[in-house]
Amino acid sequence: MKWQRIWLSILVALACMLSGMAIAHADTPDGLPITPYFKTGNFTGASNSATLVANAAGQKETVQLTDAANQLGTIWADKDNYYFELNHDQKASMWMYFDNKGSSAGDGMAFVLQNDPNGTAAVSRTALTNVPAAGETLGVWGSPDNYTVSGTNNVASQAIQNSWALEFDTFPNTQPIPDALGKSTTFDSYINYVTDENTKKPHIASNYPAQSATYNKRYYAENQYYTVMLHKGILNPALSNGAWHHVTLKYTAPSTYPGTGKMTYTFDDKDAATGLATATTATTTVDINTSIVDPENTGKAMWGFTGSTGQHFETNQVVFEQIPGLVDASAVASMYDRTEDDVQVPANGMIMGGDRLLLKYDLTYNSGRKAWDNVQAALAIPDNLNVTSGKVTYADGTQETVDLSGYQPGDKQLMYTLQKGLSTANKTASISLYATAENPTAGATVDMTTSKFSSPLGIATADLSGFGIVHSTVDLAAKVTSGETVNVLPGKTTTVTGTATLQGATSNAQFTLHPTLNGQDLAPATFSSQKQSDGSFTGQFSYQPLVSDLHLGLNTLTLYVSDAMGNSSPDVTVTINVAGILSYANVPQTVTFTDTQLTGASQLISREGDWNLLVNDARGSGSKWQLTAQLTKPMTATTKPATQLDGSLQYRASDTATPVTIGTTAVPVATHTTTSDDETTNATGWDAGAGMLLHVNSSATSGTYTGEITWNLANAPS
Repeated sequence: MKWQRIWLSILVALACMLSGMAIAHADTPDGLPITPYFKTGNFTGASNSATLVANAAGQKETVQLTDAANQLGTIWADKDNYYFELNHDQKASMWMYFDNKGSSAGDGMAFVLQNDPNGTAAVSRTALTNVPAAGETLGVWGSPDNYTVSGTNNVASQAIQNSWALEFDTFPNTQPIPDALGKSTTFDSYINYVTDENTKKPHIASNYPAQSATYNKRYYAENQYYTVMLHKGILNPALSNGAWHHVTLKYTAPSTYPGTGKMTYTFDDKDAATGLATATTATTTVDINTSIVDPENTGKAMWGFTGSTGQHFETNQVVFEQIPGLVDASAVASMYDRTEDDVQVPANGMIMGGDRLLLKYDLTYNSGRKAWDNVQAALAIPDNLNVTSGKVTYADGTQETVDLSGYQPGDKQLMYTLQKGLSTANKTASISLYATAENPTAGATVDMTTSKFSSPLGIATADLSGFGIVHSTVDLAAKVTSGETVNVLPGKTTTVTGTATLQGATSNAQFTLHPTLNGQDLAPATFSSQKQSDGSFTGQFSYQPLVSDLHLGLNTLTLYVSDAMGNSSPDVTVTINVAGILSYANVPQTVTFTDTQLTGASQLISREGDWNLLVNDARGSGSKWQLTAQLTKPMTATTKPATQLDGSLQYRASDTATPVTIGTTAVPVATHTTTSDDETTNATGWDAGAGMLLHVNSSATSGTYTGEITWNLANAPS
């Protein structure tokens, strides 16, 4: 028993040690990195409990304000670069965690806008001792410790000045008098000067901390007063229940500045486990007088979070999704049934097994001081759908292909990073994923999915509504009867023929052929069907792509067939290779070297006259070719006796390169990669000291010599 007691005491001590560590919870939502944007408050007179917590990847994404009793934490965005623009619409979104303490939690957090002269050192302070005030003040509201004064100016003067605060109060402070005299524990006792049950339980509310009208002193006894606080925009959701809560703040600037803006705050508008938008949310809108927060009318405010605890405490943490003014981005998801004339599938709508679908994710850059760069799309693929291709189209008209090399049918997620950023100059990107529905025997109900679009500057999500799949009892197949690979010359096209067979249907008037060429949908075409003796329906189709739709090289033509009831066949694919010709545009029949007087020493003789051997490559940009030369008849004197030249034909890649003798074996003398779809190049346009030259030895004799060079033009080796 002795050893058992010692072992248990060690476990208890270890648990206590761990409870004091700043840790990110395993279910912490993904967020923006904190370090570049925020600074912990540098107030004096007490320690700041705010810390930055790293996730599993080592990135500091979580702000932790408190995690023990009698703490005070503040953190502020860098006002010089990441200020809140009171004269422009702003948006912020974040996840907040209030521990799992229920009624024993305390005291909460506050989102604060401020232009306090103390900047990042701003904090609420006591009137009598001038030390930072914690507890119900949350580090932002005024301290009522001087309870012998009847007015409220002294309380307001102890708050963060020139500010507006949105409190998330986890501990209702309704302590009875006289115990609460000189304390902020009576703040929630009364509201609007009458009893209000909403402040007697955890709540969200807002007001101006440094305005005397925010507070009211109530008489208790001679020279003794207690303080109540006016709460605006009260909401009563569950706070300290062990869950992460999503909060969205939308600020609408006044039409003229200064003026009265409006702040809409919404709580629990997303589910932390799934990321999906929730049907039931708590939301309200309050006015913000910009002259109170920004008395010098700069249009700017510092913003951040404060949090505090008393005897009751909790772990308070914040994860940011969108920082106000930095990037305001949004995303919307929708689905269209391509088999049914591209009709949008409504929420909980029905599709047929085998249908062709378009999953569309529209990203919009609404505003911001930075571009939304390096956006990684985590695209959630609904159950029973398989993606076949994808593309991205930007507002500027450019497109890119979604890389599916890492995707396998049945995968629940497709990762893709946008190659271009979004900004005021290029505000939108539309991600189009083409998919095919499976055909479950019993049909299927497919749940809503959420896709996330993340960058270090902002995170947006898009929900795709759930839908149902109806099992198709028929079998529709398409087959190409012409070649599956076709070669055509530039400026020409081909005719693709095939058949469609429908089994299991009682009637069918006609089929529809749906062509897609190189990822672009083309106009569908109908063709008739005939009922066969076995009860099936068959039809023959013929399709001819336009010459203007074909490009040099490989073209992919994808076809599928649908019937009058919306059933569709699997894809069939035809590869059309538009192959241009590699040819000589000009080959000089005779080439010569310069007439030279022999000196009795070895000499190198240069070219003379027309050596313009022209090559035409109509195979498309990026095609490669190689020209080789060989001496098929040696250099021989034209006079008797017909002696051979004492020398050799040579090729030099440059005037300093080692020469290569050209003999009966072919030697490469030119290689080239074309830069246009139809290009003519001078293959023998060498520099004067390079290319093909004639070398004569010191013992060579005078005469006129002729020989024969054979040129060979071919595809360059890969």
